[in-house]
Amino acid sequence: MAEGDFGLLLPATVEGITFGENDSLKFTFKDTMNGETILEKDFSEAVDNTVQLVFTEEESELFPVGSYVYRLDWYQAGSFMCNIIEAANFKVVDKA
Repeated sequence: MAEGDFGLLLPATVEGITFGENDSLKFTFKDTMNGETILEKDFSEAVDNTVQLVFTEEESELFPVGSYVYRLDWYQAGSFMCNIIEAANFKVVDKA
């Protein structure tokens, strides 16, 4: 993503699991693998196993140019089920 981007829909589709009405997904963005949490975003409504990740302008400002780590967790009726993505890179590039 480019620094300052917001309002863009970023579809995230999960395969191998069928989400029901009691399921939710949580994205957690951190500054490093075991570092400070910058932002958490919860999604309780997946359509065709897809959620639309979108950053507000305020959320986007939390991510200056640099590299970050995110994970994606699955919850069912509020109980943790598993890490769908344990750790992945999220890079913010300079706006050219």
